[in-house]
Amino acid sequence: MKCKKKQLISLIILSCFMLTSVDSAQAFLFRKNKNNTQAVSITKSKPVKHKKDETEQPPYTNETHSVFTLNDCIENAIKYNPSIQASIYNEDVYKSRVGQAWANYFPIISAGLDASRSGNKYTGGSPYGGPLKQYVTMGYVPTVSADMMLFDFGKTKATADMAKRLYEATKEDTKENINILVYNIKSTYYNILFAQAQVKVYEDTVADYELQLNQAWGFYRYGKKPKLDVVTAEYNLGKANLNLVKAKNILGVAKVQLSKIMGMPEYTNYELSDQLTLNLFDITEEDAIKTALDVRPELIAAKKSADAAKMNLRAARREYTPNLGIYGSYVNGIGNDYDISSGKIGLGLTYNSLNILKVKKQVDEAKAEYKKANAQYEDVKHEVYFNVKKNYMDLETDREAIIIAKLALDQAKEQYRQVTGRYKAGVGDAIELKDGENTYLSARLDFYNAMLNYNTTAASLEREIGLPLKLKNETVLDITQEDL
Repeated sequence: MKCKKKQLISLIILSCFMLTSVDSAQAFLFRKNKNNTQAVSITKSKPVKHKKDETEQPPYTNETHSVFTLNDCIENAIKYNPSIQASIYNEDVYKSRVGQAWANYFPIISAGLDASRSGNKYTGGSPYGGPLKQYVTMGYVPTVSADMMLFDFGKTKATADMAKRLYEATKEDTKENINILVYNIKSTYYNILFAQAQVKVYEDTVADYELQLNQAWGFYRYGKKPKLDVVTAEYNLGKANLNLVKAKNILGVAKVQLSKIMGMPEYTNYELSDQLTLNLFDITEEDAIKTALDVRPELIAAKKSADAAKMNLRAARREYTPNLGIYGSYVNGIGNDYDISSGKIGLGLTYNSLNILKVKKQVDEAKAEYKKANAQYEDVKHEVYFNVKKNYMDLETDREAIIIAKLALDQAKEQYRQVTGRYKAGVGDAIELKDGENTYLSARLDFYNAMLNYNTTAASLEREIGLPLKLKNETVLDITQEDL
């Protein structure tokens, strides 16, 4: 019973010491950070958005038909694309490192239990021998100790600030990943619209060549046209069918790619509700550059990384300073022949294995890393400036290209109507008809391609700026349903 009481007393003393140490550490952090809002924000608990343990699975199956708008595709990608989930969990990794850095102020607890058994034998009694006697000693020596750092002249704060900057950089990385994902969705979405338009062009071409083949056979039967017109029409029809098969394959591959980006690669039973259009954007080149330098996530992440390198340099320089800490221990030995109880508490100023040369080289490395991070930030800044300017200029060029392509399309359409009418009237030949058909076909594809380039460049400009572009309520070009 005596042994159990002393063990219970040891446990109570240990618990009190731990609670006192934790309260002391929290009080110290509060006093240290009461005038530092940045540090206080680390010690305060914040509501964290609930994240699921596993990536949410999309509810779509190929038994269900869907019609997606561009916004639907973007929402699906952000919700179901696993790369975004990985980026979000990467934020949690770096967020935990902030707490790990501040954990230096938390007490370090050590505990142990030493159980021993010792004994000896000797012969007692007269010099001529006697009965054999044995003495056995058994004991238990539980030990508990704790060390808590009180102040390290800013080393821990600099490390925590560095971890916080890196955490903020990962949050910007997530935004940049979403930014790139949105661009990939838009680019693939517009490519599908172009592929659909291409399929429609070749379907119309096949129908036209089927009609022309019937006309050629009719003229040939009545002796108005040579058989060469029939052969030419059959060749044109076969080539048009081949182009149609290739166009459908391109459309199928594009849809698979879009499904993959949306995070549901097996789902292809859907249609897109939009068409390629010409939209004007309410932004100037100067505003585009200024906005990009202010909000582009990649640029902000590079700046945060440079700030983290600066904090790392500060932490390296402070390795020359000692640590002020409090320590304590308690031992309570219990045995059948002894009873040991001792404890101590103290305050110490210590260096942790200070190697002056190594610390100097670590400072040199941190200084070089800081300069490198600043140079990388400037490089990203220059790259963003160049890409925004280039995409803005390309957007203006692509807009003009659409207007020119529309004019060429109207001319090619009128020419095709004339040669078709001449052939039906029996005054045109197959070569003239084929040239008119090829010109019209190329003009339609060039027009759709110009629309594709314009929309893709607009998406690229949005990616470089980091924000969606605001639309103008203006119409530059009258595009009818017949054109599309």
